[in-house]
Order: sequence, then structure tokens, then C-alpha cells
Amino acid sequence: MSRPIHQKIGDREVYPAVWITLAAGGAAWLLWRFALGQPTISGCWFFSRFHIYCPACGGTRALLALAEGHPLLSAYYHPAVLFTAVSAAAYLTTQTVWRLRGLRGWTLHYRNRWLWCLAAILLFQCVLRNILWFAFHIPL
Repeated sequence: MSRPIHQKIGDREVYPAVWITLAAGGAAWLLWRFALGQPTISGCWFFSRFHIYCPACGGTRALLALAEGHPLLSAYYHPAVLFTAVSAAAYLTTQTVWRLRGLRGWTLHYRNRWLWCLAAILLFQCVLRNILWFAFHIPL
């Protein structure tokens, strides 16, 4: 039986989706790093054409820095990546422990406010980078 489209998404859907995304991302990183020999990744398509930073500019560098164990460098490149990684790790850890304990105790639950925080970070990063670029000619 299908759910009505207006019904809220909860932990029942998000928990396995986060695990699947983490597994697919890990497999993609292993493939890129070891099977493909770390080929270069092209720059931002949006920036190369319009010379304006997009909300995701720096995200790939941040993701690679985080994968190589450099969280501060990752936060410098794009704080949304570190926010997402820390939030997902906290969510998965507490949800897994909660489920192993028979749905007892405290856990983080999925709420849309996590997405709103992520959107705010993306917007702030984009505005800040473009102000630094246009007003002060500081590339990041």
C-alpha cells in the first residue's frame, strides 16, 4: 500500500537511506582512489562559465579533504560537508544504538530542520564567497 505523498518522512525511511548513501559513497571513493588512481576532477562548471561561486563550490575539495582525514581543511573548503558528515555520523550512531537496545533510550530523529540548517550553510557560504570575490578580489 502506498503512502499519501503529503505524509512526513521519518526515521523509518531516512535511516536505511543514509546507510545506503554512505555505502555507495564509500564504494565510489574506493573506486576513484584505488581502481582509477585518483584522476583529476574538473573545476566548477558554474564558476568557469559565469565567474560566480555556486552554493556547492568547494564541496568536492571539502569531501576529499574529509576522506583523507583533514576535517579543518574540509571546513575551510566548504563547511556544509563537515556539517553533513558530523550530523550523519551522530544520527547513525544514536539510531543504531537505539535500535540495538530495542527502541529504548535517547536518539536523534530526522527532522526537516537538519535540511534547513544545511540550506542555510550553503547559502551563507555562497554569499560570503561571492562578497569576498567581488568586493575584495579574494578567491577561495
